Amino acid sequence: MCKHVPVPDPLPPDRCPGVLRPHLAADGALLRIRIPGGRAAPSTMAALRRMSSEFGDGDLHLTSRGNLQIRGIPAGSDRSVPESLVNSVVEAGLLPSPSHERVRNIVASPLSGVVGGRMDVRPVVAALDRALCADPLLADLPGRFLFGIDDGRSDLDGLPCDLGVRAVGAASARVRVDRLPGPLVERDRIVPVLTGLARRFLGIRADLWNVRQLPGKGRELLDGEEFDDSGDGPPASGTEYRGDRPGEVHGVFAVSDSEAAVAGSVPLGILTPRIQDALVESAAHDSGAIILTPWRGAVVAPVRADRADRVAESLSRAGLVVDPDSPWTRISACAGSPGCSRSRGDTRSHATALARRLAGPGSDRSPVHVVGCERACGAPRGPHSLVLAGGAP
Repeated sequence: MCKHVPVPDPLPPDRCPGVLRPHLAADGALLRIRIPGGRAAPSTMAALRRMSSEFGDGDLHLTSRGNLQIRGIPAGSDRSVPESLVNSVVEAGLLPSPSHERVRNIVASPLSGVVGGRMDVRPVVAALDRALCADPLLADLPGRFLFGIDDGRSDLDGLPCDLGVRAVGAASARVRVDRLPGPLVERDRIVPVLTGLARRFLGIRADLWNVRQLPGKGRELLDGEEFDDSGDGPPASGTEYRGDRPGEVHGVFAVSDSEAAVAGSVPLGILTPRIQDALVESAAHDSGAIILTPWRGAVVAPVRADRADRVAESLSRAGLVVDPDSPWTRISACAGSPGCSRSRGDTRSHATALARRLAGPGSDRSPVHVVGCERACGAPRGPHSLVLAGGAP
């Protein structure tokens, strides 16, 4: 019989789940695992594949912050989850700080260090993650608090980042406080400045979850000072983005004369076992990385240029959408039945039927969100249509 890890009770007002504090859904417990910056080694993805297969429903569910969820986990009467599952997360290096595991939301330009951009922000992401985990005070940040590290191509503009930076060169970046421009800082000052602003937010937030909820929309964190970012220049070139949204990327693109990358979107953000296996195999072959995006996509980079088309074909057969014209690039859905007790229908099958209907040239390219009830959880931030599961798609 599995041993279970007890869960603290009662839950605080901030109910964002983690590994040690699961959420109980209609289909079982749900764990959210932080993947700072969205980068995962093939071995990490393989470990997650084993965890979801052994303890959950077999799928890995991508979030809008580039994190992963395991669903359908049998829970104990005290809302506990198997101790062996938690141990597996620890052994995979995905729980560096039990006290900070719910508050380490860091998104970054997915292609940074691969192609384009002004600054390789991967070391900045790693340093910020270490600094957050090392500061006991920052364990009190709300679970929805989001840091955004933009490498200069402005691909994170559409995301609700509380604090972040946008690179203006290889050695400097503009601080962003929600949508407000902050000071220009040197590269080695990015992490101290962001953690300092986060501590300041904690000192004034009361029961607010996000910077944009502050009365001054974040001006309080800048002491009311206004900064001019007009001289920072246009977004960096070489983005290679081919989707309707700023950070989406699909297909095969060159990294160098000998290397390429393959990217696509994940239908409904659900990494099925087939997609997981294909990502692991593709990345491991050339010692590459799997990059999960906050637009529920995935990139494998680098792959050998002479293998790129075969990798794209393999990933496509597994279910990754590498064609930017696919209807799946504009269809999203809430969890639906059986995962949500409020849902009146199976949103997943409804979305699949809708994708078949919208396939082909000439179809409407506006986003569609399939929902199980009027709450419309997970709806896109921009203009979109809602479809209620249960009726005809």
